[in-house]
Amino acid sequence: MAKKNIFNMILNTINDVQSRNQADPKVETADPTVFDLIKNKLQNLDQKNKENRTQRGKSPVSILDRIKKEIQGARRENKKDANVATADKSIFDNILKKLDAGKKIQASTGLRKIIEDYNLNASKLPQDVINQVQDKYIADRKNFDQQYAQAMHDLIKKY
Repeated sequence: MAKKNIFNMILNTINDVQSRNQADPKVETADPTVFDLIKNKLQNLDQKNKENRTQRGKSPVSILDRIKKEIQGARRENKKDANVATADKSIFDNILKKLDAGKKIQASTGLRKIIEDYNLNASKLPQDVINQVQDKYIADRKNFDQQYAQAMHDLIKKY
């Protein structure tokens, strides 16, 4: 269920970015095939995910990391394709920002809970310091989640 919500969210984001790109006179309107390329990459990712379920040999990778990799691949393909104008970098960046927004919200919520649980007064911290702590929290949380995903993966292979 969560994976389907992630794909729906990213497809909605792609459509929003496409609409905003068409309406923005400051940025060259990207060829619609660029957005189709991104959507196809994501559909292929869903198919690859289903095929990989039978191949239990690889280490687990976050679905968000896989989506980012496919979007970066679409960016590279768009640059190489001589038949389609290279889309403005903001097209791909805006989609990637939306993917990262969830992590930032999660980090903000997690840090707020730590501050409350430990009765810390963080009101005097400058915003740039808070951002650094938040970035560290995101990186640590990703490593933590990866370790548990690997442990679960190993258990699944065992049983």
